[in-house]
Amino acid sequence: MASRIKGITVEIGGDTTGLEKALKNVNSTIKSTQSELKDVERLLKLDPSNTELLTQKQKLLKDAISSTSEKLETRKEAQKQAKEQLENGELGQDKYDALQREIIETDDFEETEQA
Repeated sequence: MASRIKGITVEIGGDTTGLEKALKNVNSTIKSTQSELKDVERLLKLDPSNTELLTQKQKLLKDAISSTSEKLETRKEAQKQAKEQLENGELGQDKYDALQREIIETDDFEETEQA
């Protein structure tokens, strides 16, 4: 997935870096949260009334939404910069289109999590 957007350079918080590298920390957080959520879900199947597990699940879902929102915002910022690069001829249409698909995918995922 991320290999489609290699070569796109963005400035995030004053640091110019590749988009893939900028998203590395967010992706790591999302993966960790999903792993913890799977553990909690498995334990809830054994004891659905455990309030501690339900509290943990609620917190993990909130964290997942927050991380996905951060990922989406990073990609939208990259989109703005990529559009400028595209207009200046510094970026190919194929890279810009790949970024657009990544943004749509993240946005759809975020909407699914919030439902």
